[in-house]
Amino acid sequence: MKSKILAIYKKEEEIKKITDKIKNYSFSDLSKSRHFEFSVLEKATDESLLRETFPKFKLIQSIEFRENKKGEKYYGFNYELEDGTFVVFVLTLDKIPPMIINAYYKNRNYKRFEKSLRKNYGNKFI
Repeated sequence: MKSKILAIYKKEEEIKKITDKIKNYSFSDLSKSRHFEFSVLEKATDESLLRETFPKFKLIQSIEFRENKKGEKYYGFNYELEDGTFVVFVLTLDKIPPMIINAYYKNRNYKRFEKSLRKNYGNKFI
């Protein structure tokens, strides 16, 4: 489903405000959408990598706040790994526990990805 970016959080204090809402949850605590389950299989995502990466909030470089056509809002957490690639977790925070909509490993350089975000959505950075 098509979505639009409402904001991109890059400042450490803004990222902390958002991650404070999920810091007390482990990967296993989060509910998982059907789309997440399908996506993990489709992309051959290593679920152990997701489980390991999720609590490492210091690796989060940016958070995209999005809205889909139905008006549902969710956050895309972009974690940069040591090798420069990244992992994305897409969560809705309006449920308890929060729900993972999607999560995947991206074998792409995070810095290049952010450069592309800035080029296309520079006015959305906070």
